[in-house]
Amino acid sequence: MNKNKKGFTLIEIIIALALISIISIYLLPSLFSIYENSRKIKDDSKILFTMQKVLEISKNRDEGEYEDLENGFKINTRIESYNENLKYIEVVCDKYNLEVVVKK
Repeated sequence: MNKNKKGFTLIEIIIALALISIISIYLLPSLFSIYENSRKIKDDSKILFTMQKVLEISKNRDEGEYEDLENGFKINTRIESYNENLKYIEVVCDKYNLEVVVKK
């Protein structure tokens, strides 16, 4: 009989798979957390970009309150007189608030 065996035994393979499984159990929650955080950052940047777009559009609007649905986001805009030459524009969406004072 040839005692020179090459390869792994079944027990060695099972132990290796068990170790990989244990490591994966500890890593998966942190990987999921990283994924959720990156998705949230991406969504927040979309909201801010959309709010800036609505703010630019609002510079040409008359005084009053407006509700826009832009890129799937509900954005509330309030425009009022700041003084005789300037107007105040406030754009609100979720937890974000943009304010600007521009020439009339």
